[in-house]
Amino acid sequence: MSIQAGQRRTVLLAVFLSMSLILTASAACPETKLKVLPSEVTIENPGALTPGTAFVMSVRVDFPEKENTTYPETSQLELTSGLDNPLWTWNIVRNGVKKDETEERKSRVILSGDVLSWPANVTESLEIHLYGTAPSVMEPKRLPLLRILDVTGTNCNDPVYQYSAWVLNTTITHDRISGLYTELARLRSDATEKSRTGANTSGVMEKIDEAQRSLDTANSTPAFEFVSVALALNKTESAIADGRRLLENVPVSETTLPQQDGAAVKNGSPDTHQQIPASPEPAPVLTGIVACLGAALLMRRVR
Repeated sequence: MSIQAGQRRTVLLAVFLSMSLILTASAACPETKLKVLPSEVTIENPGALTPGTAFVMSVRVDFPEKENTTYPETSQLELTSGLDNPLWTWNIVRNGVKKDETEERKSRVILSGDVLSWPANVTESLEIHLYGTAPSVMEPKRLPLLRILDVTGTNCNDPVYQYSAWVLNTTITHDRISGLYTELARLRSDATEKSRTGANTSGVMEKIDEAQRSLDTANSTPAFEFVSVALALNKTESAIADGRRLLENVPVSETTLPQQDGAAVKNGSPDTHQQIPASPEPAPVLTGIVACLGAALLMRRVR
């Protein structure tokens, strides 16, 4: 994936994160008359989650008061969650009196209409509590943690209420940070090695310092601020790529080899045709002495 694509992806994540923090109650379905007021929603740990993080939230669903019944007997209310090991508990409250608590351990729970239906002129609400843990994900993913759907036998699929949050994979982020530290160290070593030849690597070192600052920022930012972490890592990758490109284009400085004394060195190679001095000739005095001794010995033999 290119750096520009990664930056665009980070911007999109930022937009989605801001949207996920808005608690929405859909009124697009005219079939449902159920309401969830924002004041009746509590979340103990809102925002982005990491895998295994405990999650707890409570919601109150209000039923209409001026109808023949509080809820149609032929309809049903569907509760779903993207959490691991979700635990649901709920209580029906009529005219301020809370009924016995019901508990379910399922990802999808169905409440039938005959349980929720009651004659008119009754104030009815449903108090729902959800417990669970954030699931494991391969990459940052926005999941619906709690969804309430009024199933009325129509094609309307807009939920009465839905809360979604980002679930992060911190392992991937840590691996990415570690890999960038290794890549940055390699670039720094290559730049140092090239500078020893006399090459000017000042531009490369500026990019290395820029990448170091961004990477340190990403490493010190809490994982929950994953948009900020992703932006810092994208800046790091961009600076390292620029530094590597500059390093490849830095010309190597020309160096002069040391010259040897004498005329035997030419074009950087010594002349192998060296003169060998001739052996010295015998001195004339020594030759005469040898001749006299030889003559004396000859005359002695004649006598």
